[in-house]
Amino acid sequence: LSRLVQPPRGLVALQPLLCTMASALPKRWAWTFLKEGISFRAGRLYETFWNSQSNVKYTVLFLYPGALFWVRWRAETQYKYNIFIADKSVEPDNSQNLWSTWKNGSTFYFPAMATVKDLKDAVYDSADKVPKAVRAGCYGRMMEDSDNLALAVRTFCKRDPKIVLWEEETEK
Repeated sequence: LSRLVQPPRGLVALQPLLCTMASALPKRWAWTFLKEGISFRAGRLYETFWNSQSNVKYTVLFLYPGALFWVRWRAETQYKYNIFIADKSVEPDNSQNLWSTWKNGSTFYFPAMATVKDLKDAVYDSADKVPKAVRAGCYGRMMEDSDNLALAVRTFCKRDPKIVLWEEETEK
């Protein structure tokens, strides 16, 4: 019975050796410098940010991420179209604008379900200001007012979102 309780002789001889081996384990490992370097740089960045001027802080915290989010959101939810007007007679009325006039290639953003009529309303600011004989199209193809703008551009314009507005001569 006493033989079962006592450890074997070889194990007793190994106990002092195991204790010395555990104390010989290194305090710093081979890749410790990576953790220390990262924590140092993070601390330095935090201190620099905390002690910086408030306008720099708020620009970095709110303005840049806000601008990036807005541009990304607009790119993911709307399509961009460049509008050109071929005839001077159908340009939008800019008499109330003090500094700007119509520029060919102006950019408009529309959701996926917008129609050609929505495009005309946006260019001329309202439905009642759209001239009756105005047509929209690209590459010599005319779009109907009820056409989905995104599908019409994909089909007629070879995915080139440059839309031309002109006055139809037969409907003057």
